[in-house]
Amino acid sequence: MSFISKISIKNYRGVRELNQDFKSERFVILIGRGDSGKSTILSAINSVLSPSWNMAFSDLDFYEQDTKQPIEIEVEMRELPIELLKESKFGMYVQNELENDVKNEDLALIIRLFVDETLEPHWVVKARSESDLDNKPISGTDRSLLAVNCISDYTDNQFAYNRQSPIYALTKAALEEGRVIEHLKSQLIRSIIESTDHKILTPLNAPLEKLMITANQLGLNVKDLSAQIDIKENPYTGNSISLHEESMPYRLHGKGSKRLMSMAVQLEMTKQGGIVLIDELEQGLEPDRIVSLVRKLKQTSSGQVFITTHSLNVILEASSQNLFVLNKGCRTLSVVDESLDQCRRTNPQAFFAKKIICCEGKTEQGFIRSLDSWLLKERNTSLSAKGVVIVNAGGGDKMYTYAVKLKSLGYNTCVFADDDKPQELASSKNSATEAEVSLFLCEEGNCIEQQLFMDLPWEYVIEMVNCDEDGFPNKHIQTTKDGLKAKINDADNDEDQYIIRRELAKLSTTKGREWFKHIPGGEFLGLIFTEAYDKIDAEKGIKSTINELLTWCDIPDERLERLY
Repeated sequence: MSFISKISIKNYRGVRELNQDFKSERFVILIGRGDSGKSTILSAINSVLSPSWNMAFSDLDFYEQDTKQPIEIEVEMRELPIELLKESKFGMYVQNELENDVKNEDLALIIRLFVDETLEPHWVVKARSESDLDNKPISGTDRSLLAVNCISDYTDNQFAYNRQSPIYALTKAALEEGRVIEHLKSQLIRSIIESTDHKILTPLNAPLEKLMITANQLGLNVKDLSAQIDIKENPYTGNSISLHEESMPYRLHGKGSKRLMSMAVQLEMTKQGGIVLIDELEQGLEPDRIVSLVRKLKQTSSGQVFITTHSLNVILEASSQNLFVLNKGCRTLSVVDESLDQCRRTNPQAFFAKKIICCEGKTEQGFIRSLDSWLLKERNTSLSAKGVVIVNAGGGDKMYTYAVKLKSLGYNTCVFADDDKPQELASSKNSATEAEVSLFLCEEGNCIEQQLFMDLPWEYVIEMVNCDEDGFPNKHIQTTKDGLKAKINDADNDEDQYIIRRELAKLSTTKGREWFKHIPGGEFLGLIFTEAYDKIDAEKGIKSTINELLTWCDIPDERLERLY
């Protein structure tokens, strides 16, 4: 039931230094932007725990290809196989103080991989710092007891009964005599030319009934699994026997089915204490299969599973404590706080963002969506092209809470919101400012629709008022009452227009009869703003705020740049 409690990585590929304590978490989901180092962590774990004795390293495996700085990878392992804790093995190398009440499952070993400029890897078990013992080499055979397997696109060999495959390990664990597999393979080699009776391979089917149950739970419709001769392979290799469904070698199935079957094998291995590494879990899998798989992986209580993902379905189905965020250059991972559960469920895309705009509510969200469409048309770019994600916080002060929490996870965040409750939200606003969250707010006392009524050129104010006549019906918009419609038509000077602007601003936000407090309303406001953009005074609050927001999103006004 081995699991990794801590990991330390130095100078390996894109990671200069990283240290992480996973405590006792059995299901670890690594998330972050591309090139942040998620896959490197899986590769590091596989490198330090792989049973391979001839693992090859190159200059490209060193951080910035600097071979003068050696690769150092350490993992702290717990719940170790008894075999490794024998005094003749590594019993004297446990990191714990050997007190009477210490249980075997609490004992920890640190396994270290060291690679210098010679490119020769060295695996050792570290002695305690206060011990007078030297580090002790650990063989590939001993590392194989930790049962670490990595699922990649190259899964075909995982269905063959060779010594490096998980199906081999799973079968060996199910048999009383560990040498049965090799004995049967020898028999096969001797008799293959004479025509082998497949019944001779029946002992290898010992674990397959349970494997079929697990595979079906993951969404595979498996009818019958068995070990058979694979006629494609050289009969004189371990690959001559492979996993079949009925008469078809499983390697001939589709990519998604092969990945799921491989994961089913690995899940069975975790029940025996194996460690499974899955890069890009969602590859080749339909959303429903992803959901089934994650639900199954969440139940891992023995062994351990590490995955990387960019799937929203994984984020939705996972628990917060499973999610570890990696940002490029960071020396540790960040665990998603339970307080972000609502954000995770309603805005899972935020956890893969480069930058996050935390909108107060639906109006702001709709406004930004219209702004984004305009950017694509006018500036040949978009928020998504810049890695910017919109989050609808749902009102109140949650836009500040979300922004601060996401900032603490390493995301670059900002708030786009009203400022019509300056006193009520003063504390939340200050907390966001202290956390270095960028704030893009309306002028104090205004919400976004009020700001637009005050800042837009008069013809666009009229367009806002007439929105119920121009394809945007809203039963709350009534400008005929008290002669307001006539006042609007008769207003021909700035003073009269200012008075009407104030009246419209107040009327549009009357509680229970708001004009634009929904996504379509926000989209309409954004459309009006972008239509009027070139005619709005640059010093006006709304234009100034939006320009600052776009600059924060790394979207400059190219027209202005060309002037200089």
